[in-house]
Amino acid sequence: MATLVQTLHARIDAHPALAEMAELHSRVERKLHAELEKGRKWTGDLAVSFYERFGISAKNLEHIHRGLKGKIESVVEGAKARLETIDAKIASKKATIAKAERKLAKARKAIARELGKKRGPDEAKLNEARKDRKKLKASLHQHRRRLGVLEHQRDETLRQIDHPTLCFGSREMLNAQHHLEANGYQSHAAWLRDWQDARSSQFFVEGDARVGGNQFVKVSAREDGLFDIEVRLPKALAHLAELTCRIKGKDIASITLRGVTFPYGANVLRQAVDDRCPLSFRFQRDGGSWRLFVMMTQKFGEASVCSFRNGALGVDLNADHVAATLVSPDGNPLHTWRIPLVTQGRTADQRQDAVRQAAAAVARLAEQFQVPVVAESLDFARRKAELESCKGRRYARMLSSFAYSQFNEALERACVRRSVRLVRVNPAYTSIIGSVKYACRYGLSVHAAAALSIARRGMGMSEGLPQTPELALGSGEHVTLERPARNARRHVWSSWRELARGRNAVLAERTRARSNARSRHPSQPLHRVGRDAGTGLAPSGAGRCESSLEDVGLAA
Repeated sequence: MATLVQTLHARIDAHPALAEMAELHSRVERKLHAELEKGRKWTGDLAVSFYERFGISAKNLEHIHRGLKGKIESVVEGAKARLETIDAKIASKKATIAKAERKLAKARKAIARELGKKRGPDEAKLNEARKDRKKLKASLHQHRRRLGVLEHQRDETLRQIDHPTLCFGSREMLNAQHHLEANGYQSHAAWLRDWQDARSSQFFVEGDARVGGNQFVKVSAREDGLFDIEVRLPKALAHLAELTCRIKGKDIASITLRGVTFPYGANVLRQAVDDRCPLSFRFQRDGGSWRLFVMMTQKFGEASVCSFRNGALGVDLNADHVAATLVSPDGNPLHTWRIPLVTQGRTADQRQDAVRQAAAAVARLAEQFQVPVVAESLDFARRKAELESCKGRRYARMLSSFAYSQFNEALERACVRRSVRLVRVNPAYTSIIGSVKYACRYGLSVHAAAALSIARRGMGMSEGLPQTPELALGSGEHVTLERPARNARRHVWSSWRELARGRNAVLAERTRARSNARSRHPSQPLHRVGRDAGTGLAPSGAGRCESSLEDVGLAA
């Protein structure tokens, strides 16, 4: 049984009670955080003092305490994730420094050799060696500075894990008071108003599984397809109520938000109300109106498409697109698709929408052909840290907008909704297997070939080395790599690792040759080298069976 948390969104008109409710919840949350920071424990005495002081119910205070606890845990988990990334960057930077130190030592030896010649040094070689030494020293200095910055960030992250801190209203808004004119404020009073609004801009009401729905927010479905939302107010805000009634011996003050429209998921919400499912609500101020988020848990049965009797759909995720390859039960490619996924230069909402559309397209393909989806299980944060050092900052900036974790989650959700099984496999050497073994053989792009190898691995097929490993270059050339000797006592992946080193050496030498040619002939344009249209391994879109989603009527 799979479960998903679905969030529905609606926009509602401003109401004075909502602003007062947000201010009260935020004030209680901040005061509670201050008391806990002083060392007080969450006990009955502390809770009773808050009931009397702020005029809220015990259940409301429990919701606020759980929300505060969740924020603190989120800060700690975020710091732990940053620590892993920083540790990977530090390890990668230390390796880069060690490599630079070896190069500097070689440059110094070259200078010493020239100076030690009996016939005197070759001035041209000596000047070239000195230039190399100067560049290496400057580069090494910058690498060491960056290492110092990373180690400082690591210390700060460890401190955040041990002593998490919260800034209600955001640190960016807090720091804006020190630069009023640069942030568009005429006076400190104007900033203070925005600061107080930012600290009291939302409140959250948790669903209750025991009573069904929500104790403080009630949803009523109307016959015209709209909804009425009843918000029950705490005692401190009873004077703002539109209606007061007595239920089970208690006075209940409430307001009603009428005619609320949910553009998407209205039927899901109506069913959840009828089934008395727990519903959680977040009210968030957005300019002159409010946004309402309704969260509910949906249950789905086991995946109906779970066997490989019809084959599999392999997925290879890249920085600008998703390559999907449909594989037959015997492991041969039937069709490939290139699904656009450009995230660089887009806003967070645009990236999220693009990621969800790409994941939904993959799930639709799998449902249409009745095959499971096979994808890689990647530690993208660590991979990004490694690539920053080996491929430069430009590539790292492109990867910074590449939302792998978002796609991972979106793909899981899309497969659950379509009742399609999602299989995760080890990503080791899938790219080299695809580029060397299948790209030339089937006329596929390197990414489509990688998706093919991913699908085959998910189906439990092994990958032996071809007799003549052939590498396709972007210019149409083909390079035959030296086939490593097979050692029966070692795993076949060890042979693929040796072959990957050979491929990297070929590409590095080709890059150096083109760089030298460009330096000698500046007017001659360079061919791009990189993955796909950019790796030099195979031109993007190559392949007899590759197409876009529009070709099969599956465009979102």
